[in-house]
Amino acid sequence: MINTMISTWARPLLLIVYCLLRWLPSKEQPLTNGYSITHYNSDNALPQNSINAMAFDKNGFLWLATRMGIVRFDGKNFREYNSQNSPALLWNEYSLPQREPGKSNILFKPVFDSSHILSLTDDYQIVTDSVISALPYRELITSNNHLFFYSGIYKAHATKNDGGAYKQLLKKLKASYALTTVNESKAYFYNADHCYFLDENTRSITELREISRHILKLQFMVGDIYFYMDDQYHLFAYKNGVLQKNISCAGNLLPLLISTANADHNPVQASLKIRRDGNHSLMVCKDTILLLRLVNNVLDYKILAADIPIKDIKCMIYDEGYQALYIGTITNGLYVLKLHEFDRLFFNDPRFMINSQSSQIELPGGRILTSTGVLNYTNNDHIAFPDIHTIDKQALMQASDGSIWLSEFDSLKRTDKDLRSFVSVKSLGYYLTGIIERDNKDIIYSNKHQVFRRHGTEDAILINDNDLMKADIHLLREVSSHNLWIGTSAGLFAYDLSKHSLRPVPGLEKMSIDIIHIARDSSIWIGTYGQGFYKFYKNNFIKMPLDSRKSLVTVHCFMEDRQGYFWIPTNKGLFRVAKKELDDYAAGSQPQVYYYYVDKSYGFSTNEFNGWCTPCGIETKDGHFSLPSLDGLVRFNADSVHVSLPDKPIFVDLVTADDKRVLLKDKLEVTRDSSRLIFEISTPYFGNKFNLHLEYAIKELSDKWFPVNEDGKLILTNMRSGKYTLTVRSQNPYAHYTYNTLHLTILPYWYEQVWFRCLLGGLATGAFLLFFRVRYNYQVKKAHLLQQKVDERTEQLSESNRVKELMISAILHDLRSPLRFLHILARRMYNNHKKLSDGELSQILFQFDNATNEIYDFTQGFFVFTNMQKEGFAINHEKIVLRNMISEIISLGEMGAQIQKNTFSNLVPEHIVLYSDASLLSLVLRNLADNANKYTFEGEITINAIQDAFTTRIIMTDAGDAMEKELVARILDKSYNPSHHGMGWGYKIIIEILGRLHGTLDIVSGNDQGNIITITFENKG
Repeated sequence: MINTMISTWARPLLLIVYCLLRWLPSKEQPLTNGYSITHYNSDNALPQNSINAMAFDKNGFLWLATRMGIVRFDGKNFREYNSQNSPALLWNEYSLPQREPGKSNILFKPVFDSSHILSLTDDYQIVTDSVISALPYRELITSNNHLFFYSGIYKAHATKNDGGAYKQLLKKLKASYALTTVNESKAYFYNADHCYFLDENTRSITELREISRHILKLQFMVGDIYFYMDDQYHLFAYKNGVLQKNISCAGNLLPLLISTANADHNPVQASLKIRRDGNHSLMVCKDTILLLRLVNNVLDYKILAADIPIKDIKCMIYDEGYQALYIGTITNGLYVLKLHEFDRLFFNDPRFMINSQSSQIELPGGRILTSTGVLNYTNNDHIAFPDIHTIDKQALMQASDGSIWLSEFDSLKRTDKDLRSFVSVKSLGYYLTGIIERDNKDIIYSNKHQVFRRHGTEDAILINDNDLMKADIHLLREVSSHNLWIGTSAGLFAYDLSKHSLRPVPGLEKMSIDIIHIARDSSIWIGTYGQGFYKFYKNNFIKMPLDSRKSLVTVHCFMEDRQGYFWIPTNKGLFRVAKKELDDYAAGSQPQVYYYYVDKSYGFSTNEFNGWCTPCGIETKDGHFSLPSLDGLVRFNADSVHVSLPDKPIFVDLVTADDKRVLLKDKLEVTRDSSRLIFEISTPYFGNKFNLHLEYAIKELSDKWFPVNEDGKLILTNMRSGKYTLTVRSQNPYAHYTYNTLHLTILPYWYEQVWFRCLLGGLATGAFLLFFRVRYNYQVKKAHLLQQKVDERTEQLSESNRVKELMISAILHDLRSPLRFLHILARRMYNNHKKLSDGELSQILFQFDNATNEIYDFTQGFFVFTNMQKEGFAINHEKIVLRNMISEIISLGEMGAQIQKNTFSNLVPEHIVLYSDASLLSLVLRNLADNANKYTFEGEITINAIQDAFTTRIIMTDAGDAMEKELVARILDKSYNPSHHGMGWGYKIIIEILGRLHGTLDIVSGNDQGNIITITFENKG
């Protein structure tokens, strides 16, 4: 039991005190919390104002269960599901259970039907969850919207024969609202002055005996701890059914719990004041919402929102990432409270422009000096200056000795940090526009047209009226040693403090300079009034890209936080940007820059910040930035501001074609008749809408990206037939994008389809053929006669070409060997003619003579072969003594045989006589002998002849490589083609000559070696 027991006599006094006094805040929480509020109801978004429950899904969409259907909210737009557009919704009123952390599936239950549980598909269709719907023992707790499954407990206790100890308890469980769940398998149940812990994992029911007979007044969960308050206002804490004696309650929280317990006599209704959203326990205490939390085993609270104008709260969700509260009500719809992380310091004074702030200086004690007075961080005890004491707004400086320099009534003055005395230093003639302190303690300051240097107590003019061409001086900044930059209304000037020389800085001519900032890495940044902002990079000013609304055209200040971000105030709000993105853009390595936008909804009252002041903004000792605006100072801790980026998935989840819903797929097909296509595009984002940059592109139409409408609807009209790729993207920092792509096919009209075009083509072709048919037939007849002449001429040319081919082949084939032999003899004579004896020389000359004779005989024979190709060639039959012809052939091939180390044998009988053309026959035999010698090495080649009464056969046998069987077959069936078989034209010539001589050729090749070639002639009487 928590040690906070209260005596009987003191309890009424405590209640009276509580009723008279407002509760005290926790020590970690300031007295007030600001927030902005957005209200959605049936007038502007919702189908109905009664919200039963809410939950976020895994992608970040907020779901609302109402009495008129289910609604999905993406932060800007609502999508409604009801019985008309979702077949699974058979009723209109639903509840929506909050799942325990880690459970991503959203479930819906009709309020009056527990047997029909619905769930979501990945493409955001609502369907019946057949698995959960079929579970027999589950409980949807509609009071706090949490699920509890207890089938294991039911089987273990309600069905066993133990006297029915827990049977009645389990029967009451289904109809009771007193069940408080830890998660979907653990719960606490109060019944008849007893409280039980139910654990589905262990199938057990444990009575909490420490609180038996203690009448319940209030029960709630904080994390996994169950808290039970009885009617004596004792508070007990349990974890997994075990009493936690080390958990205590903060003293200022206990009266609030007691007040909540007494707000309603029904403990269940009282418990509804403390609601859970799956991760948090939220308590409604009058018009304030508290976050209950355990800190070091102490139950404490944090005020999230006070003085809220919201009644009839039904459900709540606290989103820490967005720093937002979502509140569903029974009668007034949905409220979204954006908790403020920015403070506004201002004077509660009606005087004109008293809160229009510019330069500022931090003072001791959490105070800030401004031109109109002193503001306090707590927004209390502000001191506004009287009208007779007005500090010029544009420039203030606190020197290293703590003194504060300012101007008042065109006079430069100095005061101490406690503002006790103001000492006049110099009459300026104009107000102070810029002031800096150098490392040597010199003070450089300026009025509207002059720049001065103060060394000790001596003042000197550095720049006079005409030096800057009458430009107004806005600010001063020493960007490097002795290099003073002067920002003016007509550009930027540089003054060398050592050489006393002035020059304009090229690149920003005629621009109104608002701020010169030296970053921590010594880079220089320039903000202008109306011309954007720049980085000084490699001696050039690189213009930075603007935001989508061009608000950054005017930049007042650069505040650099510890995380590497610039905070940039403008006339239209505050921007946060990664400095590295700007650096990469200036270097040309990044094409886009992401700007995070902060406006007055974050806690300040105007989006217009002030510039042209020194300093343009300050960082106070507590780590907060302070920026001047038209309505007070804006203070915030830049390192702890919650930045919510639009990094959730993008969905194209509804397509309408001419007001008819189309089934959405990755590849969408619609007819050309659909002249108007509407795509509903959504992505969950609950931050500032200006930070969500949704763009789309259709690459088949253009490479340019176009913004998606704020209502998320993309309308395409009069699309031509064809295939398109629709890509939607949202921008994130560092040029990262989230994409979704949809493939769209626009089907053509029937008269645009291929079959119709083919039909038209066929008809056109038919008409063309019909029109030209008669003329074509005439031309065909006319051309037929011409073709005959052409064919005849072509045949003659073909024959002529064939003759030429044969002639060339014969020459190359038969001259190759003797010419090679002549070449060998000539080289031998050239190399050895002086060393050879007369006999050897005679032998070589004899061989040379034979070789030249062989060439001569070949040419004679080839001449005969050539004549044979001519039209009218006649065979010259004569008597041939075959042995003598063979001897001549062997003699001509003797030298070639010596080279191959072969021997020729003439075995032809002397009596064999043949009647044929001697020249052609000699040409055939010489080719065969040459082939035999060429493919034989160190072997014998024999030539024989056999003659009988009918035939004369000449048989040539060699010991060379056996001819391939396929080659032999091609030669004999006359299908031999020299270009395919690589054997030359020899056999082609032989076959043709034998055809003229009426001889036949036969070849028998051995398995490995040797070939037998037989030429057969029929004997004629």
